[in-house]
Amino acid sequence: MHRVLCSTGTLLGRPNGRNYNLLLSLEKELQCDGLELMFYDTWYDQVDALSEVIGKLHLPIVAFHGEKNICASLVKEETFSDALKKFTVNCQLASAFHAEKMVFHLWDGWMDDTAIETALSKYEILNGIAKEYGVTLTIENIVCAQKDPLHYCKKLLNMHPETAFTYDTKMAAFHRQETTLYEPDRLPFAKQIRHLHMNDYNGGYMDWPNFKTLHPGEGIVDFETFFSFLKEIGYTGDFTTEATSFDKTGTIHLDKLNKTLQTLREYIKYI
Repeated sequence: MHRVLCSTGTLLGRPNGRNYNLLLSLEKELQCDGLELMFYDTWYDQVDALSEVIGKLHLPIVAFHGEKNICASLVKEETFSDALKKFTVNCQLASAFHAEKMVFHLWDGWMDDTAIETALSKYEILNGIAKEYGVTLTIENIVCAQKDPLHYCKKLLNMHPETAFTYDTKMAAFHRQETTLYEPDRLPFAKQIRHLHMNDYNGGYMDWPNFKTLHPGEGIVDFETFFSFLKEIGYTGDFTTEATSFDKTGTIHLDKLNKTLQTLREYIKYI
């Protein structure tokens, strides 16, 4: 059964101090089936306090979004050991929080081609660590400064056919790859998608000033066609919204967020 998840990143950001204690009161008003916990690089020294809060939540942590900056350290010899230690902490927490899968950025938008190639070569090590902790590692189609995310996803899949992926609709739209997924030669990749980020985008090709994560309906993504495709391929995974739902003051707009969650439920009825 498909579940609609809310990323904690929609709620917690720099304007409200990424205060995870807010989750204790917010979860009662969220109209979702569970959470995708976004782990930040400022939380490593707060693991005990974070764990205490997570232990009090009633909503399950279905997915764990690994710390985004680990990938940059993976590709440098002098920081590789530290990157593995941090990745292991992420896996330990995902397991402790009973998350079924981890969303991970194997590269970032500023890496050059050589660095991304190095990152791809580390996948097997990372996947082995995740398996040790009983967590399914999923690689996200993160934007690139060179080539495009599906190019690297395909390359990784050729190297490791068992690779599981998280597909983000915004990331694809940023590279004008909204329909690339539907091409017949992309089917092997599409069949390996285990998790979805349902986000909108309203900019041009690689338009960095408009990279903001929007709610479905605020941008150019054709969600009706996308959900029809999901039905065709028999997608059985979950759906997470990451659309930013706090303003510059840190105030969280739950009405808008819950509307998005309900919109996703309506789409899911058709698959």
